[in-house]
Amino acid sequence: MTLPRFLKSILAKLRPHLTPQLLAKQLRQPSGKLGEVVGIKMNESNSVLYDFVLDTMKIEDNQSILEIGFGNGIFFNKLFSKANNLRLSGIDFSETMLKLAQKNNEEAIVSDVLDLRYGDCDVLPFDNESFDKVFCINVVYFWENPMDNLMEIHRVLKPGGKFYTGMRDKASMEKMPFTQYGFTMYDELSWENVLHRNLFKKEETFTINEPPIELNGESFSPKSLCIVAQK
Repeated sequence: MTLPRFLKSILAKLRPHLTPQLLAKQLRQPSGKLGEVVGIKMNESNSVLYDFVLDTMKIEDNQSILEIGFGNGIFFNKLFSKANNLRLSGIDFSETMLKLAQKNNEEAIVSDVLDLRYGDCDVLPFDNESFDKVFCINVVYFWENPMDNLMEIHRVLKPGGKFYTGMRDKASMEKMPFTQYGFTMYDELSWENVLHRNLFKKEETFTINEPPIELNGESFSPKSLCIVAQK
């Protein structure tokens, strides 16, 4: 999904003022026209990790799945393509992203196979034991109190349900200048400890090295994780 012309114009005007602090704020909660630009850029940067997590999830027919932090929602079609008769839900902390996701998924919403909500996942607006799987991608960095979020995820998962955390590991994230502003970063062991403290049993960790990116004149391949935990 490329940037529309008017968003390219907005980005060009704002680029000189796009400090690491402002970028960090927008990544946490995209808003306004700049948030729309950030949402499209997140699609580009998260695409490989998103495919990796979906493959790891091994989605089956008739499952109920919740995504936390769905952004502008362009990847829901990938989810629907993985199996038949899926029931998908999502929650996002950005009203800008919610409106875009609703527009990008009108048919699925009208067909009542996709339910999108605005809010924070420390209070999930879903019933107990609603989902077979819950997942999030590049979201846990922003949880101020992971215990509250994980307890809610635990509550809405069915017995034996699984939670999939997709994220870049701490060493890779620390190379990015914006992550010093409000990001909490994890390696495999530190996130595993957080999961264990909140009633989850870690099953397995899958790792990939993403395609190289240019940063501050240097090229490196971010290491990304999909950590699978069971209720």
